[in-house]
Amino acid sequence: MYRKPKSVNWEVYRILLVAVFFAAGTLYLVVQAYKLQIADAEYLQKLAEKQRTMVIHLEARRGMILDKSGEQMAASLEVNSIYAKPKRVTDKKVSAKTLAEILEISEKEILQKLDDDRTFVWIARRVSPIIAEKVIKAHLPGIETSTEYQRFYPLKSFAAHAIGFAGIDSKGLEGLELNYDDDLKAEPIPITAQRDALGRPVMFTSVGQDPNRRDLHLTLDRNIQYIVEKELDQTVEKEQAKSGTVVVMNADTGEILALAVRPTYNLNVFQKVPAEVRRNRAVADTFEPGSTFKVFLAAAALDLGRVTAGEMFDCRNGIYKYNGAEIHDIVPYKKLSFEDVIIHSSNIGAVRISEQLKKTEFYAILAAFGFGSPTGVDLPGERPGMLAMPAKWSVLTKANISFGQGISLNAVQLASAFAAAINGGSLYQPHLMKSVTNAVGETIRENSPVLVRKVIKESTSEKIVEILRGVVDRGTGRAAAIPGADVIGKTGTAQKADPAGGYSPDKYVVSFVGALMSVKPRLVIYVVIDEPAGKNRTGGKVAAPLFRRIGEAVLSLCGSKPSAPEIILASSSGGFQKPVSLPRSVHVRKGSKPGEWIVPDLKGLDMRQALEVCGKMKCDVTFQGTGQAVKQSVKPGQAIKEGAPFTVFFEGQQS
Repeated sequence: MYRKPKSVNWEVYRILLVAVFFAAGTLYLVVQAYKLQIADAEYLQKLAEKQRTMVIHLEARRGMILDKSGEQMAASLEVNSIYAKPKRVTDKKVSAKTLAEILEISEKEILQKLDDDRTFVWIARRVSPIIAEKVIKAHLPGIETSTEYQRFYPLKSFAAHAIGFAGIDSKGLEGLELNYDDDLKAEPIPITAQRDALGRPVMFTSVGQDPNRRDLHLTLDRNIQYIVEKELDQTVEKEQAKSGTVVVMNADTGEILALAVRPTYNLNVFQKVPAEVRRNRAVADTFEPGSTFKVFLAAAALDLGRVTAGEMFDCRNGIYKYNGAEIHDIVPYKKLSFEDVIIHSSNIGAVRISEQLKKTEFYAILAAFGFGSPTGVDLPGERPGMLAMPAKWSVLTKANISFGQGISLNAVQLASAFAAAINGGSLYQPHLMKSVTNAVGETIRENSPVLVRKVIKESTSEKIVEILRGVVDRGTGRAAAIPGADVIGKTGTAQKADPAGGYSPDKYVVSFVGALMSVKPRLVIYVVIDEPAGKNRTGGKVAAPLFRRIGEAVLSLCGSKPSAPEIILASSSGGFQKPVSLPRSVHVRKGSKPGEWIVPDLKGLDMRQALEVCGKMKCDVTFQGTGQAVKQSVKPGQAIKEGAPFTVFFEGQQS
């Protein structure tokens, strides 16, 4: 019997098939969810963060330069700069014309920048807040402003050749700014910014204080530097000299307390000054020292035992024919004792003393004093001068060197060697850096005195000091004497070499090197005047009086003279005046906690005055604008911690 086959229930199969598809889909979704939520979660989170945020590198503030007492000599201020993103500029001609009117620069020059293929171009850097505000209000697509730092020297030309300067990108170019560029410069600070729909940064994380910033503390004493510059200015002007240099050094450590060079320049506008004026003559210029070098002849002869106290030398009544040359004394003498040869600065007597020395041993002591080699002073561009090897000496070389010809040196070099001659015989490396601190005032490193070598015996040094007292008491250096003070020193008058050969008959370098022995620390002061135009072109008539005036003022400052020390304050308008009149009394008080200060009201102060106040609080100060203070980020009377950020806003014209 035929049976009808059972019909297949396709509906069940369809349901099963759909169930399988749903199961597979669910499994796929579970796997994908696992990958998204667990396996690849970290990677995807980073990818999303990358798309949503961007890293911007902000320029970090360059470290400050401060003098011995912590007064600011170089700082960095916030300024505005204008830049363009050429691809986003919709109408380049209109933008160029508008910017040219605001910035007062060539429309053609701006248009060339806007036609650039790069994604970013500078239009104008370091502009005033007023200019930046005008650019912002112009609402030019693709034209934006940013904040940069500009190096500011509140004391302008003060200690210019020591401080040096930094360029537009905060890179040190001269002086201490260059030598300690690695310490002063700070790496850009990376911060995270949130992007908007067009990829523009709109929200920033807090930057806070840059922990990498380092400040440079110097050995320079601002009061002594002021005295030196004031007196040097007067002498150079009076004598109509080509240039002048003064170095003041701690005889027992090598610390340079003052270094002044004339002519000088305003560090804030260094670009407008020729390189000749910017050159640091204290280390970059070498010259024949003249009779100041007799100090080292005497030290060699005494230390080697080639002369005895009171030994007499025939000075040939002012004319000495020596190996085919004729050596003269300005004042003729028949016979002089060893001491009087130095005291009265007899060239013939110096030659007669040099005859007692072998050239190799004379050279060895001069080299030990550091002549012919760099001192290692922390200033760029030092030239070591020239001290020829004995094998190259002619029959006249030793004689010439004995009174300071046939050898060349720089001012810091001679000051350092003189310090060794009178401090007991120890040669120290001259230096200007005292310490480096971080943004919160913690010391990173200190520059302790470096003893290079022992040059002469202490007993020899004591004899040299006694002879040099005689120079000031009854010799060629009488104009350097300071009543009631223990002063020693030696004059120098050197004819300048003539490029055509021989020596110029009317061009001189006059100098005086001496020391104030009655103060602690003992101070070496070296004065050099190049090509004075007056009639009395000698070290005793030009340089010694300058030494005396500097010495008197320094002794008054130290309280070693009856007259009260002057209160010296700097003027931001160039040069110095006494006193600077503040609009009112500004006091800085300590807070209730260690390292805390009560912020005063800075309203009405100019930048230099505000820098002084903020320097006392040791805060991380930022200036915005120019002119006089109108607002501050921390209200008067509130407490601020040392190293904390503090912004002062200025308006009006800068003095």
